Amino acid sequence: MQNTAEQLSPKVKHVDPIIVTTPEPWQWDVLAKAFLNDPTLNFWLGEKTNEQTLSEYFEAMIKDTLASGGTVFASPDQKSVLIWTWLGRDPEDTNEFKKQWHAVLDPEGVKRYYWLYEEGELDLDPEKLEKSYEPAYMGVHPDSQGKGYGGHLLRWSLNYFEDKGYEAPYILASTRRSAKLYCPLVGFHHHKEVFASESDSEPVAVYLKRNK
Repeated sequence: MQNTAEQLSPKVKHVDPIIVTTPEPWQWDVLAKAFLNDPTLNFWLGEKTNEQTLSEYFEAMIKDTLASGGTVFASPDQKSVLIWTWLGRDPEDTNEFKKQWHAVLDPEGVKRYYWLYEEGELDLDPEKLEKSYEPAYMGVHPDSQGKGYGGHLLRWSLNYFEDKGYEAPYILASTRRSAKLYCPLVGFHHHKEVFASESDSEPVAVYLKRNK
């Protein structure tokens, strides 16, 4: 998922990302600011959507990701952050940080969260999940959007995993616009749009699958 205001086409030269090993407040601060108007997060959080709630959500998400086999990348200048979650994780596995992001969502938000993934109809091969990751959340600080941070971070991290023999079978994009950017950039195709209700004209998520 990507904050929708970020342009993926590079406009400046970027250095290689760093791999985050220590959770720090600037990481969830960047993500909270980037996702403030994101339709997917708004769908999950509902009326609770604000920068403080998003900050609490992403703090728990980053800590849970690092504790459960995922990887977090960031630009060295702390302007962009990308969370990759490990799909081989046991869905029943839990820890204090997973409990924390569930608490931020509240029970209804948790239901919406898992419903959205079920509606994606991804049909993943269970035998490949051990070697699969999802680029779950990518955010660029508002004062640095439109400078190619997102595109560089996504391409570099995708190559990082592929060089190690891992797959990224899908992306959950927040809008049609961001989906159109992903497809030619990193070789994904449109799979399915998910709407919160039948009367909606804009989806709350657009699923993309990797080209074969």
